[in-house]
Amino acid sequence: MEAEFVFELDEEKAEILYRALKVEERDAISKAKVYLDGGKLMLRLEADELTDLRAAVNAWLRLIKACLEVL
Repeated sequence: MEAEFVFELDEEKAEILYRALKVEERDAISKAKVYLDGGKLMLRLEADELTDLRAAVNAWLRLIKACLEVL
């Protein structure tokens, strides 16, 4: 199962957020990939079970929200 999110930000915020999240990719329980395209930050999550995907979505969105609140 997959979930994909696209966040449209100004390029400076997108770059900062990308660098902060990229580090978290390798430690994720589910497969997570973070991409940057100008002012678009893309997050793709993969998991075998729906409950795992839901947990990953919740965790990543909470992390993104916290990062944006700091900026």
